[in-house]
Amino acid sequence: MRTKWLLIVIGLLVSVIAIAAIACDDDDENGGDGGGAGELTATLSEMEGSGVTGTATLTEDDDGTTRVVVSMEGLPEGPHANHIHHVTCDTQGEVHLTLEELQAGADGVAEATTTDFPEEDPDRELNYFAVGHYIAVHVGGNDTVGAVISCGNIE
Repeated sequence: MRTKWLLIVIGLLVSVIAIAAIACDDDDENGGDGGGAGELTATLSEMEGSGVTGTATLTEDDDGTTRVVVSMEGLPEGPHANHIHHVTCDTQGEVHLTLEELQAGADGVAEATTTDFPEEDPDRELNYFAVGHYIAVHVGGNDTVGAVISCGNIE
């Protein structure tokens, strides 16, 4: 009788371990990280009546790096720096990553894609940006960064 119960307990333990292993499997179905978000977005709103608005989409590439596409309208013609910052638009935290510079034409429209993150940056995976980050677009390019003219929290 003891042997029967021992076999049942061992069988249950093996089943629990197998279920846990399957639940933790990294199968790339949701952005490659097994943790949920396959895409994050930010709706960039005007700041200080600038009239500059846009969107940002963050997705994860097959190698685990994040691709950031920022699309803007209402920009003054010329270059515009944009960054991923820590915290939120309301609290205006420090720069975490510099994104590819936006180049606005006379129509005020610009789009920039960033995929080249520093290899040594351990925080380049998509889910890292899901909490406590925002995207800010500035007056002027990377050499002459000015005031924030559009901002959106990453969600």
